[in-house]
Amino acid sequence: MIDLLPLRSCGFVLLLFATVAATACRAAEPERPRRIIYNSDGGNMFIYKQPPMLPADVYSYVDEVADSQVTTFFICPNYGMPLLYPSKVTEMIGTLLSEEKLKETYEEGAKPEKKKSLARGISNLHALVEAGHDPIGLVVDRAREKGLEVFITLRLNEIHDVQTPGSLIVSKFWVDHPQCRVGKHGDEILPLFKEIIGGSPDHKVHPMVASWFPGALNFAIPEVRAMRLAELRECCQRYAIDGIDLDFQRFPIYFPQDEGHKHVATMTEWVRSVREMTREVGKKRGRPLKVSARILARPEQNLGIGLDPVTWANEGLVDFLVVSHYLRNDFSLPIEEFRKLVPASFPLYGSIEVERKLETYRDIARQLWDDGADGILLFNFFTTRERGEEPPFELLDELGDRSTIKATPSN
Repeated sequence: MIDLLPLRSCGFVLLLFATVAATACRAAEPERPRRIIYNSDGGNMFIYKQPPMLPADVYSYVDEVADSQVTTFFICPNYGMPLLYPSKVTEMIGTLLSEEKLKETYEEGAKPEKKKSLARGISNLHALVEAGHDPIGLVVDRAREKGLEVFITLRLNEIHDVQTPGSLIVSKFWVDHPQCRVGKHGDEILPLFKEIIGGSPDHKVHPMVASWFPGALNFAIPEVRAMRLAELRECCQRYAIDGIDLDFQRFPIYFPQDEGHKHVATMTEWVRSVREMTREVGKKRGRPLKVSARILARPEQNLGIGLDPVTWANEGLVDFLVVSHYLRNDFSLPIEEFRKLVPASFPLYGSIEVERKLETYRDIARQLWDDGADGILLFNFFTTRERGEEPPFELLDELGDRSTIKATPSN
């Protein structure tokens, strides 16, 4: 009769060895950081309060999302093309107005009925600056005080309102350099861009939004790339931030519509210059600066407009990517597809655009977690205020973990 005890002991040892080996292998893999990112369009912080705003008024827009599952605060310094602080490389919104026009704007913004208006935003921003404050600095400092990781998220090709002559949210550079644009007003939008900005047949391209796209600046022109890099450098040097985010979804056009694929190397080289700049600034201040990028929903869409985020990830030019829709959530973001293309240790996050229903947010978040996202970015979450509704801040205590998302009520 064969004695089974030695065989059982041998099997146990092999099983134990395999378990230890698997555990060691998992331990050797760097754990990807989990983030819940709240993306704040800076302009929204200054348009609701009656002028003149005080620092405490600005802080309230940070405090309302702190002490939740949010880990990271993205603050956008753009108000259209101009910026929300006194810049030395471009202009702050309203600074090009004559003294008389600026006075008229202050008076207009002070009217009680002028809530959420551009005039009110300019009035409040200028009041803060005249009182010795940096509007974006107030946001950054408050977020850090609240223990949040803080990024400046720069809109790389703003084109809001380019159809309006004399618009206050269009920059002097844009006005003075029509030869630096990818096209001209009235150009037809090609199918790739219709897909990106319109999506499925249920999400038609808005005619006005489509009309903006030919007015975008052309990143094939060195002066355009240099200007954006200078703005990013100024932000990195000016503020005690943890990193910068390159918002390629605002707006997703960087080259003439049919030439994006020809300029992939151009944009990758520009992203490399951004990384080199952050390393230089980080070294001088004694603390590294991270670089992230908010990109298009599908790998092939990115390549089609001249972006190669997979190469950026593989070459270490960015620290993480946020995969995003353009102003909608009409299909599940292909996190698993991106995961196969980037290093195993590289963090990937998914963006959720503003929604009307709590359950829609929950469903999208569950899917992102199930597909292997390392976190979630909430974009335009605050814009419910534009229709007189407070954002559903209770979700900020749910969406940060698959296990804390509330179940869908049964009918």
